[in-house]
Amino acid sequence: MLERLFDEKTELVVISVSIVLFILIALDLSFDGALVSLDGVVHEWSLGWHTPLLDTLFFEFTKLGNLSTMLLFSFVITLYLLWKKKNSMLLFYWSGMMGASLLFSGLKEIFHRTRPSSYIGDFHQYGYSFPSGHATISMTFSLILLFLFYQKVSGTYRVALVVFSILFPLMISFSRLYLGVHYFSDVAGGMTLAIFWVTLMAYISAKINPATKS
Repeated sequence: MLERLFDEKTELVVISVSIVLFILIALDLSFDGALVSLDGVVHEWSLGWHTPLLDTLFFEFTKLGNLSTMLLFSFVITLYLLWKKKNSMLLFYWSGMMGASLLFSGLKEIFHRTRPSSYIGDFHQYGYSFPSGHATISMTFSLILLFLFYQKVSGTYRVALVVFSILFPLMISFSRLYLGVHYFSDVAGGMTLAIFWVTLMAYISAKINPATKS
């Protein structure tokens, strides 16, 4: 059974704040607002302090958000949940991941934002820029793990889970900025979209199954 991470009021606040932030980011991009100017500043800054060591490091970080890597992680989690016979948790996991993938893919087609033209070496990325798929999926993955396992572990394991859930999406998102393949608003939009989606999924799950604990 999926146990609630927050109470209902907190979930509603998180859902509301995250979707409002996403909409504000999207509107700013649509009307070339202040965030677009900030994007240019952050992009130029991110390209100005590279070293071979950092290039290698962030190339590896960004690979953790690739489709192949996320599928591998998902395969391991699926096997674990099947082994534990946690069907409701497995449904929540795949609904969250697939839903987030469809959301960011569809939104990319709607906004048609061109990626930055400056990037590191030959690290060219295809497709549209907003919202960042890497930021969306890494945040979705981390939050789902937090919702699934936070109440089931304690002590060092709980601390490790929380630290991972914070650092994993932040490092992958930062790697996209560092490598010059996304703007700041791309990753901010992806992260807020993921927070909205996963929390909404948890809220709906609790409504469908009132026995879900808070």
